[in-house]
Amino acid sequence: MGIITRVVSSLTKVFPDEVMGSEIKSASCLKNEPFSFQIAYRKDTDWPNGISFYTKIETDLDLQDIAVYKVGYVNVLSPYPNRCDEHYDRKTIGLYPDVLYKRNTQNEVRNDGFWEPHHFEIGEKYLLSAFPFYNSLWFTINENGKELKAGKHKIKVTFFACSDQSEITSTEFELEIIDKLLLPQDIHNTSWFYPECLADIYNLEMWSDRHFEVIEAFIKEAVKHGQNMIYVPAFTPPLDTPVGQERKTAQLVGVTLNAGKYTFDFSLMRRYVEICKKAGATHLEHSHLFTQWGARFAPKIMATVDGEYKRIFGWETDSMSPKYADFLRAYLKELKVFLDDVGYGKNILFHISDEPMKDHIEYYKNAKSVIQSELQGYMYGDALSHYSYYEDGTVDVPIVILESADMDKFIENCDNLWVYNTAAHVFKGLSNRLIPTTGARNRILGTQMYCTNTKGYLNWAYNFYYGTLCHGMQTPLQSGGTGGTYIVYPDTDGTPLVSLRMKVFNEGIIDNRALKTLEAMVGRERVIEICQKYFGKVSYNTCPQNDELLAFREAINQEIKKNL
Repeated sequence: MGIITRVVSSLTKVFPDEVMGSEIKSASCLKNEPFSFQIAYRKDTDWPNGISFYTKIETDLDLQDIAVYKVGYVNVLSPYPNRCDEHYDRKTIGLYPDVLYKRNTQNEVRNDGFWEPHHFEIGEKYLLSAFPFYNSLWFTINENGKELKAGKHKIKVTFFACSDQSEITSTEFELEIIDKLLLPQDIHNTSWFYPECLADIYNLEMWSDRHFEVIEAFIKEAVKHGQNMIYVPAFTPPLDTPVGQERKTAQLVGVTLNAGKYTFDFSLMRRYVEICKKAGATHLEHSHLFTQWGARFAPKIMATVDGEYKRIFGWETDSMSPKYADFLRAYLKELKVFLDDVGYGKNILFHISDEPMKDHIEYYKNAKSVIQSELQGYMYGDALSHYSYYEDGTVDVPIVILESADMDKFIENCDNLWVYNTAAHVFKGLSNRLIPTTGARNRILGTQMYCTNTKGYLNWAYNFYYGTLCHGMQTPLQSGGTGGTYIVYPDTDGTPLVSLRMKVFNEGIIDNRALKTLEAMVGRERVIEICQKYFGKVSYNTCPQNDELLAFREAINQEIKKNL
């Protein structure tokens, strides 16, 4: 009995019954670029017993620069929404590859049996077995974006039987590292971070030492995968909360009110922000200063008033309240001093209200007038659909839903456009990162952003594990969802399990950097010419096949190499 293997790209989905992609033998990347590929494998017979095995990697690259993951399957019970198109790998209920379990690069195998042999990889959390259905291993070269040696590098992966350490099979892949560095990432990238979800799913006290350890682990993984802006819950985010109800308090700023005067304690926020800074996040994103869907009310603000800890603002507070305006002005004055002190200064995005509609304009403009004088020179913007909010100067940074009917107007007239999507926008080729959609649909966003001069991307959910409007709690590995509210899974030990989708989305961000690297060499006109050769005029409805996107990126690499 043996094992059949096939090297496939990072965009390929390896289902138990099918490998949805062609075999690849080689590829290229730049010197400081993370590059991923997979090895699909299965037993070569229908005999149901598994073959326990381990792998060894032979390469001239440093093994410390190679990360190995076992690809895990998750249940998907509702694979597509009411509105959808053809850009799905599948639309059936079943097991889908998504969660990545980090393995050791090298292991020692020993016999731990007493009455009979039982061979295991010592210290390995995620063991490997081959069955008569497909699984896959995920390899990321240069996960941390170091500067590697240029040239062609062979990567040989050999499968050994645990039982007797005999070789079962081997496969090779060649990676050419082109002698050019990617330019630094200059687009903003944020997916909203929810510390309270981590507290609840791990049953931790908010802002305890252990909670901060978990927060740090999740933030580090986000930044490593291209997220350079982190959401900061200075006050409990007024998001996804039924009117008149409360969600779990997640407030970093201590507030005291004595004799009509506010004082603020930034010690918890300092600890949180220092984690962001240590992880490498270049920007912060302040929690929304008014409620979602219209800026009608103040968010929940907790304070100590004459020794009593209680809510001082919330659904009972009209956003036009002079008392809340006084509070905000006092707070923002102190916050700016704090931001300078921790080294972020004006590298922060402020939000007024998420997703305001046309009939919310009066409240939104009033809310802006409250903070405008204090936030001159700072970024403030919101997720929205309507061009009128930008046209009259109401919104400084428009973060536009991909399906907006006004998208062309934004692209043509806005020099600081951001975009966002949600789990509902999987039609007309719009980019999305749901589990059942194709890898190219996820990754193409970086190229779309380049061609449309988009400056930032926002997604509402990095680790949102609650149910609708924060009711209930879902366990992502068992929920049967499509991953619309998270791109990391919570492991049992308080660390994140990254997803295949997170890796592929970051490849799109890296594509954006590669296009800008080439632009610096040959000019934007030439880069656009190559984009149009492969995709025609690129819009947010452009959605290529996996092989088309891979061929395009290879052409970009070869154009860079030609112009060295």
